[in-house]
Amino acid sequence: MFSKDISILFVEDDDKIRTEIFEYLKQYDFKNIYTVTNGQEGLNSYIEYKPDIILTDLRMPILDGLEMSRKIKSINEDIPIILITSLFEKEITEAAVDIGIDAYLFKPISNERLEKVLEKYKNRIFQKKQHLNEQKLLEEYKGAIDASAAVTKTDTQGIITYVNDAFCEMSGYTKEELIGKSHNIVKHPDTIPAIYLDMWKTITNKKVWHGRLKNLNKNGRTYYQHTVIVPIINEDNEIEEYIALRQDITDLFHQEEYLKKRIKEEVDKNLQLHKEKENAKLLEEKFSIIGKMAAGITHEINTPLTYIRGNLEFLLNDIDSLDDSLQEKAYLLEDSRTIFNGVNRIASIVESMREVASQAKENPELHNLYASLITALTLSFNKSKFISNIKLQDEPFRIGMDKDKYNFSIPIQKQRVEQVFVIIINNALDALKLKEDFDSRIFEINIENTNEYLIINFKDNAGGIDKDILPKIFDPFQSNKEEGGMGIGLNVAKRIIDDHGGKIIPLNVDNGALFKVYLPHARELVTKDI
Repeated sequence: MFSKDISILFVEDDDKIRTEIFEYLKQYDFKNIYTVTNGQEGLNSYIEYKPDIILTDLRMPILDGLEMSRKIKSINEDIPIILITSLFEKEITEAAVDIGIDAYLFKPISNERLEKVLEKYKNRIFQKKQHLNEQKLLEEYKGAIDASAAVTKTDTQGIITYVNDAFCEMSGYTKEELIGKSHNIVKHPDTIPAIYLDMWKTITNKKVWHGRLKNLNKNGRTYYQHTVIVPIINEDNEIEEYIALRQDITDLFHQEEYLKKRIKEEVDKNLQLHKEKENAKLLEEKFSIIGKMAAGITHEINTPLTYIRGNLEFLLNDIDSLDDSLQEKAYLLEDSRTIFNGVNRIASIVESMREVASQAKENPELHNLYASLITALTLSFNKSKFISNIKLQDEPFRIGMDKDKYNFSIPIQKQRVEQVFVIIINNALDALKLKEDFDSRIFEINIENTNEYLIINFKDNAGGIDKDILPKIFDPFQSNKEEGGMGIGLNVAKRIIDDHGGKIIPLNVDNGALFKVYLPHARELVTKDI
């Protein structure tokens, strides 16, 4: 058994004996059988082939068996040598003992005796090879572990008895600084005691502990390890020591923390989007109700309103034609104008409701925004002339200004955009009239051109927008005006600009409000049915 893993060298000068024993050895199925005829050839063959067993005759030419054995034993004292002799002499025996001959076979050789001796040394050689293989395998395992993990060994009290290079590199300490110290040398002060209590409870109960530890290296850098601690048990079932394998997972830990943060941000973002969608849905429902109401109301109101407005204009003309000496003329004119302003305010509200309820069917056409601002300012002039001077492109506004002085042309729905301008202008005027001094009131409108947008800036010095109103200024019914208004004007304005692919940004600057209206140079407009 096991012969196929073993080689044998047979040295014999007698051809007959050499042939007989060679034939006998073949039945053992040795890995290799080397045969030579003298001691010098035997020495040379050993050096070349390194056989596991040597079977040699004592008396041979050139170099006898004892001298050959002495030279071979000087190379490898563990090699088994079996000496074949026909003599049993004291000198030979003592010399063989000194050389380290392992066994004797006397001529004529008995096959039974040869088998017994060979079997003994075959088993011994096999066990030795097996031990060497296991030792080599263990060294390879150790090398693989050292290459892939930081390894430490401690005694039963947690005192370090061994560390590998990887642990030294990870912790920043040298082997001399670590061996003999408690493993707490790398413990991070933030680590909760419960983790170490669980660890010691597990390993002292002869179980494997694994988990994640936060540690501190010699330079004060925090690092994270995945740790496995294995108790080593002796034959008396007692713990002799602990071996720990550690993997540096610092990068993985930070990646996990980043992913957790991103997931939370995405969840919060989705929750916010869901909330905004719900609010938008409620808003659409609100406008749907307003739309249905407006559709019926605007027609019913506009007819009598037109009648009232027409008659008021006749009345104003009649009163204005009265003799100036008539004492009541001034009062009648003031009251009639107040009523006329009220009728116009009702008309404005109805127009806003009409925008909410209408379908945006006006086709966009290339139009000069500068001309539209002049139109909007003209429509508001009867109001603005009593409240504040207005500058347009750094020039005081006046009726009859040249609409083609500047060209800021883009495709828009002209009437709807002009409605936006009127809404913002009227809001600014309503705020400005609260300032007592007419000359201190400032209202400036300017257009700036960028690669993507035309930006219309409406800036006043009326004190700015209430900080509680600013975040929800475009929500319907958010008006804080002291008089009149349903609070839907800016919401209507935003919806119109949104349909144009633009945006309105309200700001507080220089003790006043600034509305920035962005309209893109080119975009397909959105039309909606409400």
